[in-house]
Amino acid sequence: MYNISDLETFIAVVENKGVLAAAREQGLSPATVSHRLSKLERELSTVLVFRDSRRVRLSPAGEVFYTRVGAIIEALHDAEHSIGARSSTVSGLLRVTMPPWIFSKYVMPKLSEFESEYPQLKLDFLITDHFINVVDDAQDVAIRVGQLNDSGMLSRKIVNNSRVLCAAPSYINKQGMPSNLTELAAHYWVCLPWQKQLKLFDEQGKIHSFNAKTRFTISNSDNMTQAAIAGHGIAIKSKIAIGDELENGTLVEVMPGVMAQSDAPVWFLRPQNSLTTRKTEVFFNFIKSLFVAC
Repeated sequence: MYNISDLETFIAVVENKGVLAAAREQGLSPATVSHRLSKLERELSTVLVFRDSRRVRLSPAGEVFYTRVGAIIEALHDAEHSIGARSSTVSGLLRVTMPPWIFSKYVMPKLSEFESEYPQLKLDFLITDHFINVVDDAQDVAIRVGQLNDSGMLSRKIVNNSRVLCAAPSYINKQGMPSNLTELAAHYWVCLPWQKQLKLFDEQGKIHSFNAKTRFTISNSDNMTQAAIAGHGIAIKSKIAIGDELENGTLVEVMPGVMAQSDAPVWFLRPQNSLTTRKTEVFFNFIKSLFVAC
């Protein structure tokens, strides 16, 4: 029968993307790592990992087994730590997805400090503005902005946030500052592809929808900010993403309060069936600390 050491070796092979790297991390010979992996597959009567001389790749069964067993082993290590039976080192792999603007503006400037505090914790970032299915894409944590529609996630609010309309002074000087929805609809917009349908309040407080007029769309929120700064059009941005630009006048707010769906908190999410582990908790505290001043 396989044991915990066999499971830990399997996890090390997956997270280090190879037998040799896993052997180095665990202080074992490559032959021992291969033997443990083969033993585990033999006991389970299934192939967990497809491997060749260059890389390893999880089988469909291996993906399921890795997701479930990884969480269990992590919880076991945390339980051992809680009774003083394991060192206090936080280690392992944490896979995190978040929007580009959060990573570049808030996470990256402080990441070295986090790495120094937890040198044994490996981080795998998936940085994208696209919606990521946390379970299907095997992410441990997601940082999301906006209203939550996924009831299958465990959520904790990081910080309140609102979306605003903004543009560069150069664009406003050229095209004029809109004062009503008719004028606003005639302007050019710089949008993420899924932001083109706008819902805005008119002077009587009624909600109107219209499609943004665009010359181009951009799938990256950081690039969208740069396009707005360059004067290509009006943009929809999280206020905490462009606080510096609003303060120094690089961007100016357009028709404040006109957005009907402006509330956009920042959330820390985990899959519903995931276990609370020390690595997710230290990363939550890290993310929370980045927004204290907001």
